[in-house]
Amino acid sequence: MEKRKKVEEDEEQKQPAAAESSWGADLLPEILREILSRVPYRSLCRFRCVSKAWLALCSDPAVRRRSPQTLSGFFCYSQHDVGGGQRRDGLSFLNLSGWGRPLVDDPSLLFVRVRGYCDVTPLHCCGGILLCYCEKVAMSDDGNYVVCNPATKEIWAVLSVPRNKIMTRLNTARLCFDPAAPGRFVVFVFVQSFRGIQTVEAYSSDTGRWTSMRSEWNPKTLLLGEDSECVFLNGTLHLVDADHSDADFDWEGNLIRWMVTVDMEGKTWRKIRMPDCIYNGFIGQSQGRLYATHVETEGRCRLSVWVLEDYASGQWTLKCTASILEMLGRPHHEPGEHYTLIAIHPECSLIFLVVSRGKTLMSYDMDTSKLSIICTFGDRQPRRFQPYIPCFAEKPK
Repeated sequence: MEKRKKVEEDEEQKQPAAAESSWGADLLPEILREILSRVPYRSLCRFRCVSKAWLALCSDPAVRRRSPQTLSGFFCYSQHDVGGGQRRDGLSFLNLSGWGRPLVDDPSLLFVRVRGYCDVTPLHCCGGILLCYCEKVAMSDDGNYVVCNPATKEIWAVLSVPRNKIMTRLNTARLCFDPAAPGRFVVFVFVQSFRGIQTVEAYSSDTGRWTSMRSEWNPKTLLLGEDSECVFLNGTLHLVDADHSDADFDWEGNLIRWMVTVDMEGKTWRKIRMPDCIYNGFIGQSQGRLYATHVETEGRCRLSVWVLEDYASGQWTLKCTASILEMLGRPHHEPGEHYTLIAIHPECSLIFLVVSRGKTLMSYDMDTSKLSIICTFGDRQPRRFQPYIPCFAEKPK
């Protein structure tokens, strides 16, 4: 009896090993990698725990590089205790799920700081790659633009900063990178004075050098430096013109605002009229289309969202409207409360907004009209949110 029991136990112990060794045995490794490369990265991370065979396959760099990514969270500035009752702004990463370990385990970008920089300021996140302005001496013009990948902790480029006769901080620098075509990236620097853009400098990873060019927009086009609204979509950079010196109004008295665009090659420049009455919102992209949003600061604090249905003609269509106060169940707008729209989800109809009074990050589903709480900030006071989607592409050669 004991001998039979021992035989059964031995067979049970062998079964997992047999199952593990036979997993995927009827499929070629190339087919398995092709299947897994279509699985979202978060799922791959969970699959690694199944067995040693799954761990090996899901850790394959070729699989990881092609694995589709989704919005993971936001880089932002928030306040931290530094001792002695003092607080200081520092880089943070806000995990979108609100739980679990974030995909960015180094939100301070230490792998960049160790190169001798005392301050690292993210300027633009495009396709999972960060463009930062890095200072060697605080509050000086002695710095570099650094292109880096937070997911792999690689520095892709360290670039000299085109000089501005007034001050470097007036420059607006933006990155163009498409993870679907990861062979190259371009950095545009719009060198401007208080009167508008003076010149444009473009760095291409193909040539490894800066090229000067003239802007073909209105000479008074003005961008807001680090706070400039920007979207890179379909090989074209889209920015919002902040110049109101020669403000145009339509026949109803609405202020006309413009979105200016330039393609990755710096050859096609155009402007697209924004929807009327947009002055407290942002532009974003979702599911391959451009969106513009606006939220009223008075009355019912109405949220409005437009989608650019016809890109060629610049025709916007109102997608949805909703009262933030009604969604929050409040009878009126509280004094000092602000509603700040910060992003739109690139893959679904979600708008992200910050409610200042409750210090809360929330999402609004345009399809279901549902408002959900993601997390609260406490006393961290985050600002300058940069949506982040991880990228595991190889560094362009």
